[in-house]
Amino acid sequence: MPSKRKSSKPAACERCSGQNLTRRITTYPVPLGEPPFSSFPELKGKQIYIGRVALYECQTCGKLMPTPAGWAKIERNVALDILLFRGELH
Repeated sequence: MPSKRKSSKPAACERCSGQNLTRRITTYPVPLGEPPFSSFPELKGKQIYIGRVALYECQTCGKLMPTPAGWAKIERNVALDILLFRGELH
């Protein structure tokens, strides 16, 4: 019996509501000091790039939207990078 899995693909682009989304694995820029990573004001203005993130790219406007697995990787990497920036990594 086949299992029914819910797709992680968004129905439409968050920016332009376009429905032509393509799955990609690419580098994702993460600005620090902005939501959801705004709890460290000393990092405001810094940006890091996370490589090989699974995401969907809108073919209309170019917006990159990470998949749930992509967000998990971003959160892991940002947590480690924040420790590195703050000098708390031993």
